[in-house]
Amino acid sequence: MTFIRAPYIETADEQVQVLAHVDDRIVAVQYGAQIGLSFHPELDADNRIHEKFLELIAD
Repeated sequence: MTFIRAPYIETADEQVQVLAHVDDRIVAVQYGAQIGLSFHPELDADNRIHEKFLELIAD
């Protein structure tokens, strides 16, 4: 994950699905069809976040 001055996610409500942690801090969440990230997936070769987004908008 590439972080550029992005804050971590301090807390997530119970309806929010936590998708990723780094150093015990939340860095990716999903709520319904919304995804919140504290990193820049477009700067890395890993396409999993992009694939997840495409799955969400296909439904």
